[in-house]
Amino acid sequence: MAWIEIHQSLRTHRKTYGVARALGCSPVLVVGHMVSLWTWALDNAPSGIIEKHTEVLALAAQWDGNPTVFLQALLSTGFLDQDGEKIRIHNWDDYAGRLVQRRAANRERMRSARAEHVHR
Repeated sequence: MAWIEIHQSLRTHRKTYGVARALGCSPVLVVGHMVSLWTWALDNAPSGIIEKHTEVLALAAQWDGNPTVFLQALLSTGFLDQDGEKIRIHNWDDYAGRLVQRRAANRERMRSARAEHVHR
């Protein structure tokens, strides 16, 4: 089971307050939406890039309001970065990079072990 680092300041961060204002909801709900998005990304967007972003992003974050409004709120506050058509979770590599690297190393280790077992 994977975990992701969450800082105690998330609930009072300016980004959290900004999204809460933009969406008309409480900051604690924003925290829940962000944690949902981040934990979804661990398995479904390990690079931190969210493909087909608007609807997928809303579903991943368990946001049931307007997906475009949600995306714009996260972009305008800096929770997400946009580079052309790509949407990336801000600083994803800093927070999830070690887990993604460890998973890749484990996959390679298991692949090597299976290949050696087949050759025996």
